Amino acid sequence: MSESRQQQLLIAWFKLQYPGKIIFAIPNGAMLGGRNKVQMGVLRKREGLLKGVADLFIPIQKGEYAGLFIEMKNVGKTRCSVTEDQKWFLDEMNAAGYKAEWCAGFDAAKEVITEYMKGR
Repeated sequence: MSESRQQQLLIAWFKLQYPGKIIFAIPNGAMLGGRNKVQMGVLRKREGLLKGVADLFIPIQKGEYAGLFIEMKNVGKTRCSVTEDQKWFLDEMNAAGYKAEWCAGFDAAKEVITEYMKGR
């Protein structure tokens, strides 16, 4: 199953598990679109596109954390699949008072969210 499908399942699960709570995707470099990706890339960077930004954000404060960022990877991926830009972003968000994790697939992300929502 693709990383995209894993993320779609996670969003559907979250909305059922936590009705009324917010989770959203953050479009990144893979979603530039348009005919000319170079021009679109320049435009998106001017608009604030930042390499390495996590895929998902839950803007709910829990305990010491101001919110939860999740970088989705497909099942079977290891930390080696997290790019240097993604590692930098996760580290920066953790230092800024957010919880920021990378997850290999739906089950791993579901576990991180479940623990986070308990306030741990």
